[in-house]
Amino acid sequence: MIYTIVVKTLFGLEEVLVKELEVLGINDVKILRRAVEFQGDLSMVYKCNLHLRCALSVLVKIGQERVENEEQLYKYIYSIAWNDYFDLRQTIAVSVVTVSETMNHSLFLEQKTKDAVVDYFRDKFGDRPNVDIKNPDVKISIYLTDDTCNLYLDSSGQALYFRGFDKEIGEASINECLAAGIIQLSGWDLTGDFLDPMCGSGTFLTEAYMMARNMPAGISRKQFSFMNWNNFDSAEWKKILTQAKASICESKANIMGCDIDPEALRLSKINLYKLDKAHDVKIVASDFFTSKSLSEKGVIFSNPPYGTRMKLDDANDFYKKIGDKLKFDYAGYTAWIISSDMVAIKFVGMKPDKKWILYNGQLECRLHKYSIYSGSRKKQDYK
Repeated sequence: MIYTIVVKTLFGLEEVLVKELEVLGINDVKILRRAVEFQGDLSMVYKCNLHLRCALSVLVKIGQERVENEEQLYKYIYSIAWNDYFDLRQTIAVSVVTVSETMNHSLFLEQKTKDAVVDYFRDKFGDRPNVDIKNPDVKISIYLTDDTCNLYLDSSGQALYFRGFDKEIGEASINECLAAGIIQLSGWDLTGDFLDPMCGSGTFLTEAYMMARNMPAGISRKQFSFMNWNNFDSAEWKKILTQAKASICESKANIMGCDIDPEALRLSKINLYKLDKAHDVKIVASDFFTSKSLSEKGVIFSNPPYGTRMKLDDANDFYKKIGDKLKFDYAGYTAWIISSDMVAIKFVGMKPDKKWILYNGQLECRLHKYSIYSGSRKKQDYK
């Protein structure tokens, strides 16, 4: 059976997600805001959950109906044959996103939807499924406009940026999907020198390592919501998982992370060990501002302190020092710096090759690409 599949992502990563889908064999993709849409079967749903690095969740559309008020919404949801999808022994949760001017109270709409699902089971079977908002077996997702209800099942369950290896989070960590998206935007060839000089809990490092080894983003996860559906094809899932594991290769990249914070170094080491006990990523106690490049070229990825959750005494001076260090000691490298401090990042002192607007959680950020040249490039375009 062919479904309409919607994959949610972070703002600014829609095009990256399209390229990931092309690798999986999906070419006819419609770009939405913070999402993409295409047609596919359950096998593709499984592959998306396992492989996509920039995806937040994979939604499978099971219905669409014209509704103009809460009572019509209730009647429509009640009319769905929910026992075709799951049974009453499983727990449920409902999420509603509404852009309707008349039906704009999402919590009330979630309650009406839940009531309709529960009433359906109670009336048909004399019993009802329980609600579990923290860890449900089945997640029902609704997108409402002024006159239309789009009804989905969330096949992912827990957000896909939870990679499954029980990652420990630092004070100002970057989202895994965002880190993976930035690395893919960079066009890194998966073999060259890769440096995160302020690595924190190591998100850039773990994402780069998985890419370098062709490890699917979800390879460590034990659970996806689609496993709880009545139509779950365990044989197909096992085949996809077996193929994915067989495609994992050895890393040819030289990946290194540095930090001056002992706690950050501890977290990076723990997270990489949890991901792969035999990893070859180098974690070094080092101050970026006194470091030297180890080769003539490479890529630098940095999520420096924004001054939002990790306070800086002088953010402008801090970013100026970053720029000075790149200019004088990392010629031949390409640096990718993301920050939510729109003023301080200008003090890097180089004209970026390109800029992107991205979000790290609720923080609006700028991603800047800097090509570090030896000698002059019209005086390096330093300003």
